[in-house]
Parts: sequence; structure tokens; C-alpha cells
Amino acid sequence: MPDKNEENFSGSFKEKILQQIEADKQKEEQDEPTVQELVRSRKNKSNDIKENNQEKANSSISTNDKQNSTDESIKTTRSRRSENQDVSKKKPKQKRGKIIAFIVLLLLVLAGWLGYSYVDSNVKPVDPTNHTAQIVQIPEGSSTKQIANILKKDGLIKSPTVFEWYAKFKNYNSFKGGSYSLSPDMNLSKIANILQGLAVVQSGKIMIPEGYTIAQMSTAVTMDASNKNQTTAISSADFMKAVQDKTFISKMKAEFPDLLASLPDKSTGVKYQLEGYLFPATYDYDGSTTAQILIEKMLAATDANLKPYYAQIKSQNLSVNQVLSLAALIEREANTETDRQNVAGVFFNRIAQGMPLQSNPSILYAQGRLGTGTTLEQDANLDTKFDSPYNLYIHTGTGPGPIDNPSLSSIEAVIKPAQNSYLYFVADVKTGKVYFAETYEEQQANVQQYINSEISASSSN
Repeated sequence: MPDKNEENFSGSFKEKILQQIEADKQKEEQDEPTVQELVRSRKNKSNDIKENNQEKANSSISTNDKQNSTDESIKTTRSRRSENQDVSKKKPKQKRGKIIAFIVLLLLVLAGWLGYSYVDSNVKPVDPTNHTAQIVQIPEGSSTKQIANILKKDGLIKSPTVFEWYAKFKNYNSFKGGSYSLSPDMNLSKIANILQGLAVVQSGKIMIPEGYTIAQMSTAVTMDASNKNQTTAISSADFMKAVQDKTFISKMKAEFPDLLASLPDKSTGVKYQLEGYLFPATYDYDGSTTAQILIEKMLAATDANLKPYYAQIKSQNLSVNQVLSLAALIEREANTETDRQNVAGVFFNRIAQGMPLQSNPSILYAQGRLGTGTTLEQDANLDTKFDSPYNLYIHTGTGPGPIDNPSLSSIEAVIKPAQNSYLYFVADVKTGKVYFAETYEEQQANVQQYINSEISASSSN
């Protein structure tokens, strides 16, 4: 059975344990915070955290402000440096820009000048010195391009492209087909104008009067004898060029050997080699007639008229050039067949005696005045000492060549001269009748009566 003391001890021990537990519990309760305290504690902590964060933020802002201030200062410095660098960079850039602009402008000007020069060159004549006309056939319905190619092929324009541009620029759109007389000395404007409707398709007649010089012929060949308002396709320049063309003359010598066997060389001082050899007559022409074709016709006519006399000329120890030279003088000195034969007789008589022919027309020709209508007084006061191989006052013989292109009548007078004893002659300026004399005294009397008296009468009036 348990001891009572033991029971008391046990109860006392338990009581103490319980008290101790209670005490511990109360202590725990005191030490353990309530929910509200925990909430408040958390709020306080949260506020503390916010305050700390705010302080940090403020601190950060302050730092950022300082940083920004520093950055702005750096940026300002950099900006100034950049501006300075930009300014320093802009100067060479501006300079380079001006140089480039100048170069571009220079290139544009150069291109414009080259373009202008190219066009200007191609609108000018192919050869300003080549007056030889040629007949160009333009088919009906030809386009501007086709016409340009034809002209280029014939050596009349330099550039088909420029011709097309020119036609468009000038609004030329009515080129007509046909035969055209064109030459390399024509510029683009003249060619285009002709092709606009001045086709040389007409035909007509060219009249060469007896006794005309080549210079006079050069005008006559441009005019139509049957229509005063119509001109031919041959220009004066074309004719003069053709009549002096050495290659053409050589060709004619081969074609007409009897006629041109004694043709004078240029070294003799002759003005025109073919002077006197072009037969005066009326010739037909059409759009295909060129200066050379016409001259060839004239030579053929002279050859045909002299053919019956070549053997007789040779038998008389004369050359064709001598016959034509004398005939050309007679053409100017006498008008009737009888007078021409007597003048021919005078010339042969003087030649036989070694006397100069003393024919005034020879000096007028040498001076370039033959056929220009000199007055009686001018003719009587000729410079008989004029230095020229054509001056038959100071030179004996028949001269280097004919002074005009004589008629068949004058040619035949030389071949069949009158047999007389005259050495002188003078023509009545009023009637044209020729008076002959055997002596110088008779001649002086005739000159006084038919020349000097008329001069005196004219001067008194």
C-alpha cells in the first residue's frame, strides 16, 4: 500500500508540474503576437519597405538627376564638338558640291555645243565649192527617211538622220516625187525647199547666139528660150565649172579627135580652152540635161559642121584652132558674108606680110570687156599696148585661141577667103558696112570719115 508521504509528494509534484505548464503557457501567450499585431506589424514593415524604397527611389532620382545633368553636360559638349565637326565637314562638302555642280554644268554646255556643232555641220553643204548639178530621181510616195537615204547615197547631204530631224522641225511633210536638179553646194534648207515642189521636170530650149563668149554663154544656159518665166536645170556656176574641167576636156578630146587635135594648152595663156569650140545654136534640154551634157552637144555640133572641111583645112596648112581663132575675130568685125570673106582676105594678107592683125575685139576680150557694150569712143581709145597674148596689136599670128564662138558663116569665110589686096578695113558705125583699103593713107581717110567724125558729133551733142 502506498505510503501517504509518497502520495503527498506525488500530488505536490504534479501540482508543480501543472503550474509550471501554466506558467509556460502564459509566457508563450505573452510572447506570441496576436493577429492584429501581426497585421499591424506587416503593415509597418510594408510601410518601412515603402519608405526605404522611396528613399532609394529619391536617392536614385537624385543620382539620376546628377547623372542626367552629367549626361546633358557630356551631350552638350559632344553636341558642340559634333557641331564643330559638322561645320568643319560641311566646308569641304560644300566645296565639293560646288565643284561637282560646275563640272555638271560644264558637261551640259559641252554636250550642247557638240550637239549644236554636229547639227550645224550637217545642215551645211557637203561641198560648197562643187557646183556640179546632178539629176536626182525621187520615187513617188517616198518617205522622208527614204528620200534622206537617196540624197546621202548621191553625196548631196551628210546625215540622213539630221535631214529627217530638219524635215520634222520645219514641218516639211509634202515632199514630191520627180526629177530634181541638185548639187553638193546646196545646204539642207535649199534642198528641202526644192523637194517641197520645185521639181525640175520641164523641158525646153537653150539658145546660144553667134559670137557669144563662154562668159556670156554661162548666163544664156540658165534661161529657157521658149519660156521667159522658166529657168533650166543648169546654173552659170555649173557651166563654168564643167567647161574648165580638165578630166572632162580630156574625155572630149578622145571623143572628138579631129576637132580638138589642136586645142590650145592652158600654158599658152588661153583663157578657156574650149572657147570658140562650142557651136552657137538652139539646143533642146530636159530634166536630165547637165552642163557637161550640153557642152558635149555643142562640141558635137561644131564637129559635125567642120567635118566636111577637115581635109581642106589640113591642105591649107592651117589648124582647126587657127581657123576658129580667125573666124572668132571676123564674127566681131563684119556682119555680111561678103564682108566676112573680105576681112578674112585682109587677115591672110597681113599674116603673109608678117603684120599684126590689129583687131580691136582681141584687146577687148583680153580686158574682159568683149560683149559688154563699149562705146565708140572707148573702142577708138583702146590701150593697144595692153599686155596680153590676145593683144594682136603687139603680137603677130592668130593669138592663143578664139575670142568667141563663131558662126558657120565666119568659119567658112576663113576656109574660103576672098582673094584681094587689102591690108586695112574699118566699119561704118551707123550701118555696119565695112570699108577696105590697100594703103595706110586710105585707111586713115576711112577712119576719119566713119569713126572720128562720129565721135566728134557725139561729143558736140
